[in-house]
Amino acid sequence: MLVEGLCLAAGPAPSVRVVLPDAAGVIARRAAGILGRQITDRCGAKVLTAGEAACSVELGIEVGIGTEGYKIVDGPGGSVRILGNDERGLLYGVGRFLRSSRYDRDGFTPGTWRGTSVPRCPMRGIYLATHFNNYYEAAAPEELDHYVEDLSLWGFNLLALAYPHWQYSGHDDPAARKMAERLRRTMRVAKQVGMRVTIGDALNGGFTSTPKEMRCTPVPDPLGRHGNFGVNLCPSKPAAREQLLKNWEQLLDEFADPGLDCITYWPYDEGGCGCQDCWPWGARGYLSLSRAVSALAHKKCPQIKVLVSTWTFDTPPAGEWEALAKALAEDKSWADYIQADAHEDFPRFPLERGAPGDLPLLNFPEISMWGQSPWGGYGANPLPARLQRLWNQTERKLAGGTPYSEGLYEDINKAICSQFYWDPARPAVETVREYAAFEYSPAVADDFVKVVGAFEKNHVRKEIGPSAEEAFELVKRMETELTPQARAAWRWRIVYLRALIDRELLRSHGKLEGKALQGAFRELTTIYHAEHAHSMPIRPPQIGDANAK
Repeated sequence: MLVEGLCLAAGPAPSVRVVLPDAAGVIARRAAGILGRQITDRCGAKVLTAGEAACSVELGIEVGIGTEGYKIVDGPGGSVRILGNDERGLLYGVGRFLRSSRYDRDGFTPGTWRGTSVPRCPMRGIYLATHFNNYYEAAAPEELDHYVEDLSLWGFNLLALAYPHWQYSGHDDPAARKMAERLRRTMRVAKQVGMRVTIGDALNGGFTSTPKEMRCTPVPDPLGRHGNFGVNLCPSKPAAREQLLKNWEQLLDEFADPGLDCITYWPYDEGGCGCQDCWPWGARGYLSLSRAVSALAHKKCPQIKVLVSTWTFDTPPAGEWEALAKALAEDKSWADYIQADAHEDFPRFPLERGAPGDLPLLNFPEISMWGQSPWGGYGANPLPARLQRLWNQTERKLAGGTPYSEGLYEDINKAICSQFYWDPARPAVETVREYAAFEYSPAVADDFVKVVGAFEKNHVRKEIGPSAEEAFELVKRMETELTPQARAAWRWRIVYLRALIDRELLRSHGKLEGKALQGAFRELTTIYHAEHAHSMPIRPPQIGDANAK
C-alpha cells in the first residue's frame, strides 16, 4: 500500500518526505535511507519519514513490471511514486529518480522523468580489486559502504571481490584476517542493496609461505600479460594440488557468513603454470583444476554459481578456447558462466561460435589501467569512446559483465558499463551527460561531454595537446554553476584536478615539476587514501619540495 502525499513547493523543496511501503524489506528500507542520504548530502533540503513536508516521494512494489525493473509515475497532489517490480527494482528506480532530480542551494527539485525501465542483462556486476593497499583496501569502512550503495543506484546487482593470497603468509596472517573481515563487511552491505556477491583469485594462486617444491614453472609470457609473484602452485604435483584445494576450501569457509552466491577464478595475472604437465595452461592444468575446485564449491554450497574466467586466453598459447569448448561440450556441470575479455578487443571465439557450452557470457572490461601508469595518478580517466567501441563488438550476446576497477578515478567508466548492461542500445555519451547532470548540475552537462572528449583525446600522457587548455577553461566555467556541495565532492575534484594536471603537463612539455602539479598529486593521493599504496601502479606521482618551484 502507498500512502498519499503532496508536493506543494513551486520551486526547490526545502523538505522531502519519504514514504515506505507496508512490510518493507531490507533492500527497500536501505533504498529509502540512501534516497535520504543522497538528497541531504547534495542540497539543504531536510528529509523526513513522517509529518508534513513540501514534497513527498512514495516507494512501493508493483509486480509485473519485469524482473528488477521499475516505474516512476505521478502521484496525488504532485507527489512522486517510485514502483519496483521487486525490491531491487525499487532501489534502481530510486537511482533513476535521483539522477533526474536537481539539487540547488535552496533545496531539492524532484526529477521529471516518468516511465518504465527493465534491465536487459541479468548479471550486472562490478569487480573491486582489493590489493596493493588501493582505495578498496585503504578507505574507511563507512566510506566504502557508501560507495557500494552509490554503485547499486546505477543498477549493479553483483559485487565481485578478490582475496589476494599472494599478499599473505596464510589465512591466519593478521593482515589476512583483517582483509577477510573487511571483505565480509563489504559483502553484507552489498547484500543489503540487493547485490549478489562473489569472491575469487587466480585458480592456482598461493600464499607467500608456499613451499618452493610446490611452486609452479613460470608460464611463457612474450606479451607481458601473465603476471606471476612467484608463489603460484603447480597442480600437477600431488602435494601442491592438495594444498590448492585446501586453500579454496578455507576461502569458502571464510565467507560462509555472509554467504557467497558465486565464486570466480581466472587463469592468468596472477596465475598459470608452464610445466610440461600443465602447459598449455588454459587447455590442460587450468581445466583439470577448474573441475576439482568447482566440485568442491558445489559440495560445500550446492546453490553456488561458478564464473570461469578466460582472461587473456590464447595470448599465447593458441588452442585454449577450443580446449575449453570441447571440455564443456562433454560436461558443463562444473561451470555456470564464462567470463571473457582481454586487454583490448573482445575475444572472437565466443562471438563467432557461441559461448563454450552455450553458457551465459560475461565480459570483463578493463576500465582502470589502460594506457596509464600509475593507474588513476592523473585524476578522472573517462573513456566513453573506447568503451563504446569494445561494447559494440559484443553484438548483444552478453548476459552482463564485471568491469575491473582499481579505484575511484574510473567512476564515470563504471556508470557507462552499468548502463550498457541495463540497455545495450544506449550510447555511452548519454550516460556521461546523465552522470554530469546528477553529480554536478544539468547546466554543465553539455560542457562536461566536451571536457570528457578532451580527456580521452589526451589520455596518453605523452600526447597531450592544445585541447587540454580548452578543457581547463571549460572546467573553470563549469565550477561557477555548481553548488558548494558539488564543488567539494571528490567526484568533481578528480575532474578538476585532471584538467589542471593535463594543462600543466602541456605547458611543462611533460615534466613533473611545479607547485601546481605537486598540490594536485597530493590531493589525489588523499582522495584515494593512497599514502601507503604500492608506488608503481596505485599512488599518484610524488613531487618533492625541492622540485616544486
